[in-house]
Amino acid sequence: MQIITVAPIVRGALKSALTYFSKEPIAAGMVVVAPVRTREVPAIVLESREASSAKSALKSYDYAIRKIMRAKPRRIWLPEFLKSAEETANFSAQKFGETLLAITPKTILDAHLQGALAEPQEFIRKYRFEILAIQSGTRARYDAYKRLVRESFARGESVFICVPTEDDAMRASSALGHGIENYTFTFHGGVTKKRILLYWQNAAKEKHAVLVVGTAQYLGLPRYFKTIVLEEEHSNAWKTMSRPLLDLRIFVEGYARACDSTFIMGGAILRAETHERIKNGTIGKFDRISARAESDTKTILIDPRLEEKSVRENEGKKGMIVLSMEARALIQNASECSEKVFLLAARKGLAGVTSCGDCGTLIKCPKCDTPLVIHKKESGSNQAQIFICHGCGYTRVPENNVHETCPNCGGWKLQGVGVGIERVSDEVARLFPDTPRFVLDGDHAKTRAQAKKIIAQFEKSRGGILIGTPMAIPLLETVSRAIIVSIDSLFAIPDIRMSERIFALVLVLREKTEKTLVIQTRADDTTIFKQALTGNLLDFTENELALRKVFSYPPYGTIIKITLRGKRADIAPEMERLKIFLKDYALVIPGTLAKEPKNIFRMHMILKLAEGMWPDSALLKKLHALPPQFTIEVNPDHLL
Repeated sequence: MQIITVAPIVRGALKSALTYFSKEPIAAGMVVVAPVRTREVPAIVLESREASSAKSALKSYDYAIRKIMRAKPRRIWLPEFLKSAEETANFSAQKFGETLLAITPKTILDAHLQGALAEPQEFIRKYRFEILAIQSGTRARYDAYKRLVRESFARGESVFICVPTEDDAMRASSALGHGIENYTFTFHGGVTKKRILLYWQNAAKEKHAVLVVGTAQYLGLPRYFKTIVLEEEHSNAWKTMSRPLLDLRIFVEGYARACDSTFIMGGAILRAETHERIKNGTIGKFDRISARAESDTKTILIDPRLEEKSVRENEGKKGMIVLSMEARALIQNASECSEKVFLLAARKGLAGVTSCGDCGTLIKCPKCDTPLVIHKKESGSNQAQIFICHGCGYTRVPENNVHETCPNCGGWKLQGVGVGIERVSDEVARLFPDTPRFVLDGDHAKTRAQAKKIIAQFEKSRGGILIGTPMAIPLLETVSRAIIVSIDSLFAIPDIRMSERIFALVLVLREKTEKTLVIQTRADDTTIFKQALTGNLLDFTENELALRKVFSYPPYGTIIKITLRGKRADIAPEMERLKIFLKDYALVIPGTLAKEPKNIFRMHMILKLAEGMWPDSALLKKLHALPPQFTIEVNPDHLL
């Protein structure tokens, strides 16, 4: 009789490891089907030992150990994959089984459990692990990758280009697979189940060297890759949005290390953490680490406040200018030449937030306390303004301002503050009524297919204007001219990487703009915009690293955010108990509660660890012991 310890491969498991018994020994790394409460779930075997050696431990259990009844144990992952998955789980303070589930496509997992896929065969490693990096424009990077693939194929070596999103996968596959289509395989969430299985089997058995382009979930393809490239290294799409909260870049690098592959990180701009490793000599250069992003695009930086002041002094008119004189002239010129223009606004709605014109109070959602945003609602020939919460979706339709008044002074003079995408659209419609106009944001495109349809219509138009939020940029190919109408509101988001994101966003848009890029900003400090418009990568990175060092942000420390959600009366005492439980570690506790939908509140506890102090086995054990209502995120972007 054998005692089997397993990790359930399922989300929401109360424990990271469960114990069963079996008639036969089962090797670690094999996958079985284990009973958990009223259902059966896949589980990976962590340990198998003789029951006779654990008699005393078995007697101390206050529950009956269940038997693993059915399903022949199967091997789904290679040891290298499991090793990197375990390291990722430990670094992220997440459960091992949940991590495996997050980095394995459901189609592949189900096919293995049903016996439709053969067990992977271990490969022979004959190379030495090394990390390299490339920082340059998309065209230069892709040229370097093409040379890499050609040289690798000549030596009979396979290459995996790992990308963060479906759009990145299709773009890279199209650019890099030209001429070698028979040996190029593309994997992402948009591929049908049938094709995923077909491509998986064909790529695994192909005797010729192959190029695989896919998201991180497909690294488990049972084939040795001499080179693994992590493209778009700076993208925040590498982080999972729900439990388990992982940074998939850690897994990809760990897998390359476990396989003794060459690991290459690439992007238009690399993260500050990566630049620190380059400075320390732990990362070499695959190709040029550009200090400046070259471009022939003409760039202009405009402060609309200067024009507003002139209008106020000369005409006595007060108000916010949505499109500056230079922006209007650019659009007019483009329209006359039948050139396409892209206008970027950071926020949905007419304005970023709503405030009282009498007392200045910010109007917030009555359910979740998030600032309300004014949107325009059209019904036939009538137009009305409605209030929408972007946090919980709460909507209120005022009737003559009776149902929406200032909670502080009771006034009805509610007004939008800032520039939202609908306000930009209205201004364009007023100034250029005969020009084709397209709007792309989360309200106009609920799905990726709808977003692509809007982009296709824009690209087919003659001299059209596309008004979009940042979600539109990855879908764009090129535009003649672009205007960043409003982006200042992004700086208000409590994201430690926001400067890096804004810089990368401007770089990408600059790269996709053929003639002129204009940035409108009301910010007093325009250093980041000047650096982005001139492509000054070196100065921006050095400034960012200096700032990170002051606050002990990564790479100069590790931040662990523990979040508790629940009823208001329960959160405070629970967090006090957590404080005592983690008393050996330095804590920073935000003093306010944040309200969410359905009368649920949340509070964070922040642990800041010195550089090189994570993972810590003692702290990791404590974090794993926390009940599931606590959410743990390592090196989060948001601290609030």
